[in-house]
Amino acid sequence: SSGINAEYGAITAIAAGAQMYSNYTGQLRCPDLDSDPAGDLGMTGWDFQACLEMILPISSNRSTDMFPDEQFDLESYVAYCEERWNSTARPFWLKYYFGGGDGYDFSGFSNIFFSNGRLDPWAVGGTALILDEDICLSDCPNVLIEDGAHHLDLRSSNPADPESVLMARKLEVEAIKRWTSPPATKVEL
Repeated sequence: SSGINAEYGAITAIAAGAQMYSNYTGQLRCPDLDSDPAGDLGMTGWDFQACLEMILPISSNRSTDMFPDEQFDLESYVAYCEERWNSTARPFWLKYYFGGGDGYDFSGFSNIFFSNGRLDPWAVGGTALILDEDICLSDCPNVLIEDGAHHLDLRSSNPADPESVLMARKLEVEAIKRWTSPPATKVEL
């Protein structure tokens, strides 16, 4: 009996995740998981960006995840991307454009809001552990959304939004207001 409940709980959680992506408005009676609900802004757009600008070397092994055993192969991935998009893949673009090595060098940047979710599978590769706002030239707040994943804070509000998402949105609005407000003192040129 407890095995059935555990399986039912896992299936319910998977279904809820699929609903959050494919039917986040709750308006669809029967979500079509084979379609891309966001059109070109969804998986097609992500595939393009992941191929040409943000190649993420993700492997799976069935021991620590639920996916088939597959080792990431950069050469094969670049070949797929170039055939799919008829464009040159740039596997190291992110590092060269923003700087980095073991980390990223944001010392010459300002007005960047870093938000990461604790429930995000990519959280380990994000800036979730950067707590020092002095990592850049000026005003680079960082918030860790304890009860959400990346970009949940950028979606439309929902009555089910956790408090951590509401707080992240509030901090983002405050930062944008700071960045777009006229300066307190006149700048002489």
